[in-house]
Amino acid sequence: MKARRRIASGTLSSADARRRALLVAQWFVNTQVVHSQPCLDANHGRVFYNYHMPTRTGPRGLSWSHGRAIMCLLGAWELSGGKPEYLEAAVRCGLYLRYSLQVMDARDPRLFGAFREEVPVSRFCYPRDAIEGAFGLLLLHVATGERDYLERCEIFADWYLTQVVDPAVNWPRGTIDFDNPARDPHALKFFQAGGAPFFWHLHQLTGRKRYLTAGLKMLADGLIERFIDSETGAMLSESADAHHTVSQDGRNLAINDDGASIALTCAHAAFGRGGRSKYLDAAVRYADWLVDACPRPIPLWAAPGMHAVTLAEVAVVTGKRRYADAAARLMGSHIRNQVLSPGKPDRHGAFRGEDEPVKWYVPGSRPRDFLTTRSTAYGGLALLRLAGQAGPSYSAVGLDRFRRFCLKAAAPA
Repeated sequence: MKARRRIASGTLSSADARRRALLVAQWFVNTQVVHSQPCLDANHGRVFYNYHMPTRTGPRGLSWSHGRAIMCLLGAWELSGGKPEYLEAAVRCGLYLRYSLQVMDARDPRLFGAFREEVPVSRFCYPRDAIEGAFGLLLLHVATGERDYLERCEIFADWYLTQVVDPAVNWPRGTIDFDNPARDPHALKFFQAGGAPFFWHLHQLTGRKRYLTAGLKMLADGLIERFIDSETGAMLSESADAHHTVSQDGRNLAINDDGASIALTCAHAAFGRGGRSKYLDAAVRYADWLVDACPRPIPLWAAPGMHAVTLAEVAVVTGKRRYADAAARLMGSHIRNQVLSPGKPDRHGAFRGEDEPVKWYVPGSRPRDFLTTRSTAYGGLALLRLAGQAGPSYSAVGLDRFRRFCLKAAAPA
């Protein structure tokens, strides 16, 4: 089969997807804070949250920023056949997560295992963001074989299942306020389901059934029962959210689902029998809605990449070309938002577009003037899928193949 084979007529080629996916990873490498003695910096390992190109300024990332950067970097490490700078950058992201953000003081079980949201003095945690950081550490365990990563993931999982999941509603709390336990301004959010792949792969690595029943199944069942529209297959939100939803016909559509849909394919992989399950049915109906009924043009910068990841995932699970072609067409259009400027490593390879109010960062600026890890990571993960690197980030599949690659990469030459 020729390397320049078209994925679908008139869309991105697999070779171009590969080239562009590696550019995404290179942007993380180029813009990551790296220190060495005697010039020490406590931000060592941090990546951008967003970056305002005109002023060349931007805040550094949070727990989820580093988790998603790790996903892109390790995907590029595999795709490139083991280029060491990608693994090294991913490990630096892990250092910030492990030693700056994760709470390892066991004296307070309400916090033991959590990830502080932003910096070492943050007094709150968003569990959906934190689980991205934990998933990054889980992938680093697979990549390096280092046991500490896995132990931290299990400590985090135990914290999440005992301190985050609200037994009154059987759904994760949106906020853990370190000083005010009753405060939770972001309760009952659909995007919590995006943490399901962490529990699915943690189960695969440990064999512990609790991660399936109390973690994965809780998230997938809750997503279907609370947030998937039974008539259209769309994902709905109880409230509006600037970087997740758009309002249409009196409903809040979850345009950027932050990976919630992948809970369905993970649950199908875990619990599906005979090739059918309620989870697969819901995943297919949602994918059909993305293809046939989602508002066009897609009104959020980060959403096209996430949609392409979802469609590529459903294509793998169902074997249907319709979804793979739709993902390729979508990315064939979305790559116009990837900045290609080889002489400017501060932007080359990243995806533009800030879905949050830009006045928070640079008053008077435009959304297209920002590069964001949210848009870049989703775009990068979609490109990895189209290039043939199928997981395990935001996927029910791919863990075994990634493990084999890691073992091969670690073997003596």
